[in-house]
Amino acid sequence: MLSIELEGLLPKLYLAIGIAALSVAAPYLYNIFSNFRMLKALSRYPIINEKWDAEAKKKFTESAATIVNDGAKMAKGQPFRLNDKSTPRLVLPPKYVDEIKNDKRLDFHSFVAREFFSTYPGFDGFSISVDQTIFQDAVRTQLTQALALTIEPMAKETPNTLDLVWGQATDWKEAVLTPNLLKSVGRLTALIFLGEKFMNNPQWQHISIMYTVDAFMAAKALNEWPALLRPIVHWFMPECRKIREEVKLAKALITPEVERRQKELAENGGKPRRKVLDSVDWFTAAAKGRKFDYANAELSLAMASIHTTTNTLGFAMFDLVENPQYIAALRQEIKEVYKEEGKWEKSTLFKLRLMDSCLKESMRLHPHSIINMHRQAKENITLSDGNLIPQNAYISIGPVPMSDPAIFSNPTSFNGHRFLNLRNAPGAENKHQFVTTSPDCTVFGHGHHACPGRFFASNEIKLLLAHMLMYYDWKLPEGQGKVQHIINGAGRSPNSRQKILFRSRKPEVEVKI
Repeated sequence: MLSIELEGLLPKLYLAIGIAALSVAAPYLYNIFSNFRMLKALSRYPIINEKWDAEAKKKFTESAATIVNDGAKMAKGQPFRLNDKSTPRLVLPPKYVDEIKNDKRLDFHSFVAREFFSTYPGFDGFSISVDQTIFQDAVRTQLTQALALTIEPMAKETPNTLDLVWGQATDWKEAVLTPNLLKSVGRLTALIFLGEKFMNNPQWQHISIMYTVDAFMAAKALNEWPALLRPIVHWFMPECRKIREEVKLAKALITPEVERRQKELAENGGKPRRKVLDSVDWFTAAAKGRKFDYANAELSLAMASIHTTTNTLGFAMFDLVENPQYIAALRQEIKEVYKEEGKWEKSTLFKLRLMDSCLKESMRLHPHSIINMHRQAKENITLSDGNLIPQNAYISIGPVPMSDPAIFSNPTSFNGHRFLNLRNAPGAENKHQFVTTSPDCTVFGHGHHACPGRFFASNEIKLLLAHMLMYYDWKLPEGQGKVQHIINGAGRSPNSRQKILFRSRKPEVEVKI
């Protein structure tokens, strides 16, 4: 009797197991099918680096610029495929910048989420739990409205931060530039985003700086594994364990502060007690009562701001010590503008036109990546010339046009007056500022997804640079005229081990608040 009952149950049991297995496998099978269909659609375009074995990865890491430029020549003004990480991307030439810049079918956030494993614990700074509507509103609207109010606190703190980081040096002293810039930028950024308490908190300073580095390293390590194994192996990888611990500590630091602020708001009829608000207030205002993960958002802010700002300032400092004639001219400009304005405010920074030009020229000469404007297609998109971007495809613009001799004369040389001269042309005053984006200068992106924090970053960089030039002399070590910067695949960053010599100086005009 029992055997008969079991025989009757077995088919049902097998069916249930089969359904369960299918339900688990279905998402993976769908992804495999979608990826196959996307790759088939992309196969119409030429590929510049078909292999992606260990040797090919090493070659891309060392010579990505050559590979991308060769791809552009091969494609003759048309899109081409590029192997980068585990999925080929479609590289569009710069002529498509204006066409794609505001296309809502091309999504930046889904590209980031997939590229950096946003659903995996530890990658919370890239997480979809950071509601992008709230996040973008906080940065685009709340931060932008608060820009003028952030200048005075940063200007007041900058001399103190430089004294803590660099100290006083009556004679020439040697230091590594990049780590000290990271400390400086990290402190000022924390001051504005989270207040003085977090600026002086060594745990937050460490996390806000190192989480970006560690998360990128974890993503790179995870990309080395087959896609089917990643949901399992990430639990055991030391790189992923490290960022999970950093996220845990970030939440332990941020959550009590958010709760304290919300209690304060409730006790004060929903109005903050401070005149100068920070990112917690911006996120609260943008959330309008909706649930929001503040700790993840703060990690996202730190990732988006500290290292990019440091790299931009680092490149500029190295360009200036390589071309020291600009340092005297910049000091003269700072002296004249500050004597005229008498304080640090929006108009003071705006009038530093030569500094603005030098920063933009440095950014042109050293783009952070040779491909940018990364997106993922949410559906099939037919471009105006008939070229197809298939659904789910990754796309980028490249090679970036900032080194194109057809656009910029002597593109490999630093010309600090380049953009100042362009701004002096009738009607061009606002076209060539450091923060201005265009199809010819896409370091900040262009269009709807252009970096919303670039105005804040510009103010922070100018304040730091002005004080660094007025209160210190700078030069490269004896016998060195050029700096060899870091090339890592498509990415570019200042030499993080490069030493610089500095000494204290008496400024032509006192610019401390």
